[in-house]
Amino acid sequence: MSNNLAIIFHSGTYDRVNHGLSLALASLAMGNKVRMFFTHLSLKYLIKNESESDFMALLTFSEDDEYYKTRFENFLREGHIHSIQELLKECKTLKGEIYVCAASMALLNITRDELIPEVDKTAGITTFLSEVNGFQILFI
Repeated sequence: MSNNLAIIFHSGTYDRVNHGLSLALASLAMGNKVRMFFTHLSLKYLIKNESESDFMALLTFSEDDEYYKTRFENFLREGHIHSIQELLKECKTLKGEIYVCAASMALLNITRDELIPEVDKTAGITTFLSEVNGFQILFI
């Protein structure tokens, strides 16, 4: 089995996206290829205006973790944890590839020009799956 990793991000909650990017960074640091596919609610982290403005407005958690939101906001402000944008830039530094779901972009009325420069490619799920053939796939 391949050690290369494909991660499909569906959720837009900070905790899930953060954990997925942490897995991506660990795999990249081990010398593996990593391709990430962002779809639906996870796209909010890849929009220029959203990601470059008030990050705290994007800080959402799954229902069970809403208790931790204030704590995470403080940790982010104090620099104890990284923002999603910082983690994405680290992934790119280690040669991770970022794909965005074309269908989700159409559904949410997002254009390619609105995406952060770290995005490598817009694609449908079929194209993405064909490009990660043989990779281990995680759905987050």
